[in-house]
Amino acid sequence: MAEKKILVVEDNPVNMELVTDLLEVAGFTFETAMNAEEGIRLADAGLPDLILMDIQLPGMDGLEATSILKQNPKTRHIAIVALTAHAMKGDEERALAVGCIGYITKPINTRTFPHLVREFAESLSDAPALLEEPPLRTEVIAEVTEAPALLLAAEDGAPLLLEAEREEFFLTLPQDTPVVLELVSEESQPLSPILLDAEESAPAPTLELVQAPPRALSVPPLVEKPSASPPEKRRKRGLSFSTAAASAARLLVVDDDEINREMLSAMLRTLGYDSELVSSGPEALEKLDNSYDMILLDYMMPSMDGVEVCTRIREESRFNDIPIVMVTALSGKEDRLRAVEAGANDWICKPVDRTEIQVRIASLLKMKRAQDDLKKHQRSLEEAIRSRTADLRQAMEEVKQSQENARRSALDAMQRMAYTAEFREGPTAAAHIRAVGQYSTVIAKAMGLDEDAAEMLLYASQVHDIGLLAIEDSIVNKKGERDEYEESVYRQHAILGARLLSGSPSELLRSAELIALSHHERWDGKGYPQALEGEEIPLYGRIVALADAFDQWTSYNHKKRSLNNEEAKKKLKEESGKAFDPKIVDAALKAFDEIVEWQRRFRRAEEPPDDLPVSAISYAV
Repeated sequence: MAEKKILVVEDNPVNMELVTDLLEVAGFTFETAMNAEEGIRLADAGLPDLILMDIQLPGMDGLEATSILKQNPKTRHIAIVALTAHAMKGDEERALAVGCIGYITKPINTRTFPHLVREFAESLSDAPALLEEPPLRTEVIAEVTEAPALLLAAEDGAPLLLEAEREEFFLTLPQDTPVVLELVSEESQPLSPILLDAEESAPAPTLELVQAPPRALSVPPLVEKPSASPPEKRRKRGLSFSTAAASAARLLVVDDDEINREMLSAMLRTLGYDSELVSSGPEALEKLDNSYDMILLDYMMPSMDGVEVCTRIREESRFNDIPIVMVTALSGKEDRLRAVEAGANDWICKPVDRTEIQVRIASLLKMKRAQDDLKKHQRSLEEAIRSRTADLRQAMEEVKQSQENARRSALDAMQRMAYTAEFREGPTAAAHIRAVGQYSTVIAKAMGLDEDAAEMLLYASQVHDIGLLAIEDSIVNKKGERDEYEESVYRQHAILGARLLSGSPSELLRSAELIALSHHERWDGKGYPQALEGEEIPLYGRIVALADAFDQWTSYNHKKRSLNNEEAKKKLKEESGKAFDPKIVDAALKAFDEIVEWQRRFRRAEEPPDDLPVSAISYAV
């Protein structure tokens, strides 16, 4: 950067010595001036590339000196950076208004100062020349001639006429009158004023200056006719470090010192951030909500310091994602560790460097935006999952209800088939199948089988004699003893029932098939139709065999009853290990009172009247 020449205008000898030492180490060529007047003279004579202008100068201040330099055609292109010790609210706007491209705060930060000056100096080569401005597009109509014209104003307010003929413009000026020409870009935004005189040509589009006596003008209200050009052809004039892209971020500044708060607020405003200012920790805690994107928190405050405030903020999970930057004059390792342990994300030392805080804020806000986007995406996924889960649950409920309806329909059909088989033996016989089902369920529970197994037995057992539908009525309903042939035919009902129920995918019907086939098998192997022995017999078949026998013994059949309940209990004990599985006998005896209760409810131990109609078939009550 040795080719860049810098002029330093500073009245404080200490600051001057510090600035020039830093510039010399950084390799800059420089001149110095102790007041505004000397600075203007050196700028006009030496034409430096960059001026570092102290705002608080004795006599003429830096703002006034900058304004004079910007009005001089010879020095108006020199970049000027303001040096200020305050950066109070309004300083930046006033510096920009007179033509400064940015400012550096004092006291000078020796670590960042050379870097800032280098950035300002490097930006000069990137700024497009004024002659590269887009053509004028705004027209103002004045009723002086019939041709369209651009109306300007002389420095003293006298109206001037700029007549337009094709691409050439002719400016009619009063004799020896300097003129301030305000160019307007294609965006209809005013650019920097250009001071013209009668001996200098203006920037393109070509202006031919013609000396002529002034003439009286009658100017009606001005009418602007801007014509917008495509956005890609628009060009910006120069580069300013004092402005930033508009940001939606909102920051909370917490500092007990009013000057510090105002300085931070002004700096954040130049970076494009909105800020809220509070003077204490309790006020910050009261004001804080999720609308803030970041907190700049002073470390040293009375009553409640920054570490305690940070700790209190992090105690609430809803504020965990808000970045906290600790701002302090302390720089010790222990202080940094305390801040980090309390939940601070970063640390900035006072005096605050503009570039440093800009980079740190941008980095933390980028991280917060990523976290916010991730949370938003997570909420969206959770909502989608909840919605899909609800839909799936609803679908499963519908499927479950449909299956339940189908199951009940199947059970109803099975019971009706069972009733059909039993009706052939008389109007009270239908109660037999229901009694066998309930007895089997009671025994299964007494054996420790689960509810599903007990329910399976309740319904599957009711078709144990479904095969009787295929046997002749004369054999099924014979009141006396059957002969050998009739008995062999009768015993076929077990096989026929199993065949009728076979081949179904339903677990219920497969269980019913096993029961129909095996409920006449005996534990000692002397049963039929397969003469199975012991545990070769399916468990469901063994249980139904006992329940079927008990009901046959204790219920009235053709006005006869084989045994009473006590006699039936005694016979069960006798047949344990012979006809029946000993474990099933023990379970039946254990639950004998419950079996008798179901017997009473089905009225299986009562003699039915002679005139009992078919419609009076006994059901559980």
